[in-house]
Amino acid sequence: MITLIIPCLNEEKNIANIKKNILFFKNNEHLIVDGGSCDASTRLYKKFKFNFIKTSKSRGFQQKKGAENATSKWLFFLHADTLLNKNNIQDIKNFLKNSESKNKVGYFKLSFNESSFSAKLISIWANLRTIIFKLPFGDQGLLIKRNYYLELGGHSNKVIMEDLEFIIKVPKKNRILLNSYVSTSFKRYKKNGLILQGIIHLFCQIMFFLNVSNKLIYKVYKKYEK
Repeated sequence: MITLIIPCLNEEKNIANIKKNILFFKNNEHLIVDGGSCDASTRLYKKFKFNFIKTSKSRGFQQKKGAENATSKWLFFLHADTLLNKNNIQDIKNFLKNSESKNKVGYFKLSFNESSFSAKLISIWANLRTIIFKLPFGDQGLLIKRNYYLELGGHSNKVIMEDLEFIIKVPKKNRILLNSYVSTSFKRYKKNGLILQGIIHLFCQIMFFLNVSNKLIYKVYKKYEK
């Protein structure tokens, strides 16, 4: 058994994505962890009979609460704007069958939901970064055994960089890049432009590794989010 955990906050626009992803796990468990949405999300969760809980706002905290409430041996964390496909599901099945996956974490290659040159360029860089440094981000999904996740302490309560902070807890030899690609939103790059959005990401990552206050990193990131 596996539990699909999706942290959400005002994700009304991504309900169709969420619904499609949950259908891939219809014989397993899913859990939407809502951080206090003020849009129509809750009404739509109920309409589509999603299993959901409400927590305080913080994606790290939401994911940890999802893990604590899960009843399956395996956890799969996924962002609301990331879309799965059949190849991903087959990779997950193969990963779970592998007896050596006990203390491993799996994540996918990244693609975007549009076919422009700039989208392809960013996805190439993201996948090179993942291969070279073994530093996947949250939009690539995260597959991990529940006991191992809790043993590592789970995600922190930080509002940003929670994915990066968690993955560095995992020894590099235990970080496994799966074969297939997930598709995620390209909207921030379209809004802010390729160069500016790339600078924002890089600047926030540098601040993280320099142990700059998480609140300050979030303030910088949030300024260009909407």
